[in-house]
Amino acid sequence: MRAGPQPLPVLYIDCDGCGQITPHNRVQKIMSIREGVFTGSPPETVCEGCGHAQPRVVDDEVPADATIVCTGRRHRRFGYKRRRKPCGESLTVPAAAALVICPWCLTAQTGPGRR
Repeated sequence: MRAGPQPLPVLYIDCDGCGQITPHNRVQKIMSIREGVFTGSPPETVCEGCGHAQPRVVDDEVPADATIVCTGRRHRRFGYKRRRKPCGESLTVPAAAALVICPWCLTAQTGPGRR
């Protein structure tokens, strides 16, 4: 049981596919079994903007240095009136990020560094 609502950790990485700083929340792992031998590649992060998978390297995460207010709407799972209330949480993101994901309501929105 959780003590209260916890935000989703969001990593911002400079993507090799689209060339922008975007959130990477998904991980891709490729595994195969051939002739009784199990082989697997290291996990790769997947860009939320273009879907490009790239391996993690040391110091690849871009530091968060700008604060924005979320304009998304939270979704209530249960209840009689299931209206989506405005999120309004403030979050720190990289100033050059083109795409931002709110860790509270999980909505994707344009970032402060939209090119």
